[in-house]
Amino acid sequence: MLQELTDRAAITAVVTAYATALDTRDWAALGTLFTDDACWEYGGSGERICGPAAIVARISSGLERIDATQHLNGNHVAAVHGDEAEHTCYYQAQHIRHGLPGGDRFLGAGRYDDRLRRTPDGWRFTYRRITTVWSEGNPAVMTS
Repeated sequence: MLQELTDRAAITAVVTAYATALDTRDWAALGTLFTDDACWEYGGSGERICGPAAIVARISSGLERIDATQHLNGNHVAAVHGDEAEHTCYYQAQHIRHGLPGGDRFLGAGRYDDRLRRTPDGWRFTYRRITTVWSEGNPAVMTS
């Protein structure tokens, strides 16, 4: 039981490190959170990207033009099966881009569905799917 609790805490720490890397634009740290065979999906769009370098390139290209972000996670559920795990949590992600007609803010909320693997460097994502549930604000913050 102690190992399972330790693993769950470590998995939550990886999820938190992901959010922190996005908000601090620490792309090197973000890349270390994925296994070499990891895939990342943006649910509903059909977009699927594999490999840490390609994942980081996609995420960074989407966030570089935004002035600030804040990604918050909650309601973590992790199931550990030896050296493999599934995790899900909710997110709210605030995006700020100053000076846009229609407003500076866009708030997105949804769910992350993850698979992780224990590696010599700790737990790492092998798969992450982002599913948006709702949003509000100016969508041009994300696209202009």
